[in-house]
Amino acid sequence: MPCATAKTIVTANPVVSAIIVNWNGAHHLSICLPSLRAQTLTSLEIIVVDNGSKDDSEAITQEFQARWLPLGKNVGLAPALNRGAEIAAGDFLLFINNDMRFDPGFVAALIEPLKRNEKAFATDGMQFNWDGSERAHLASRLTKRKPSGPSTELVPGLYFYQQEEREKSSAFMASAASMVVRRGLFQELRGFDERLPLGYEDVEICWRAWLRGWKTVYVPEAVCWHRVGSSGRSLEGMRMNFRGILRGRLLLATKFLPLRYAVNTWLVSIAGLLKDIGRLRWAFAVDRLQVLRQTAALVPQLLREGNMLLVDAGITSEQQLNFMLRLPDTGSGDSPVATRGS
Repeated sequence: MPCATAKTIVTANPVVSAIIVNWNGAHHLSICLPSLRAQTLTSLEIIVVDNGSKDDSEAITQEFQARWLPLGKNVGLAPALNRGAEIAAGDFLLFINNDMRFDPGFVAALIEPLKRNEKAFATDGMQFNWDGSERAHLASRLTKRKPSGPSTELVPGLYFYQQEEREKSSAFMASAASMVVRRGLFQELRGFDERLPLGYEDVEICWRAWLRGWKTVYVPEAVCWHRVGSSGRSLEGMRMNFRGILRGRLLLATKFLPLRYAVNTWLVSIAGLLKDIGRLRWAFAVDRLQVLRQTAALVPQLLREGNMLLVDAGITSEQQLNFMLRLPDTGSGDSPVATRGS
């Protein structure tokens, strides 16, 4: 998809390009952009990729000397992030949400591990909720058993949760709301999977990176505040999130996970359709049916892609899952102690 013309200032030879996807978020940008402009790392360009806003987002973007990339319509999160990455000039790409603010040392802290380790793909920051009363995102961990504390079901039978770490530590994924990636490796991976327009795009790309031996590092010193869930409070937002999460679960399980997880994920999703119908949740039933049909058409392609990645890595899906379950490593997070094929 060709990019529209990006407007406004381009920072000379930026080290980091911050990419923000926006949709009618002028009120968020008025807080987010000055927070980025206050970073201790000043070699920073800011790109606002706009998904067809009708508010004052462009004026706010220009006020804070950021680049404006209008796409004209809402293409989703992953495609918009990729469009921003295509025009970025920095050696590192910072992916963040518009409903955030940042500690002045946030960007500098995230790029430090990447500068030290050329095989590090991504770094991930620590997110507080908006008023700072809770840590909303820490080091992401994967487990087969449902944790006693807060967690999210990645797919049926696998859960991820947030673990506090005082030192840098390997994590199985980085949040696309507080994530820096090495541009060269991101390009080798061909960016985010655009079949995941909203949800799981960050899990998927980090999983592919780990298959190549490119690690993700959680950096507790990189602190930000996130107005978590602000985009999903309307009925339209809830339905978009629902569709994105459902497709993400199906794609991830089919492409990367052992067969039993893939089969169970599809069965649970089909059973969910029957529950939606039984509860007369017609809008969600229609959404679920549409996602199931669209993703089912992709199954042969997903299986081929997953098999090629595993063959190239020289491991099985079971071995890769066990590797991810064993994270974090001990020590500083520079290199995992878990080994392929063990």
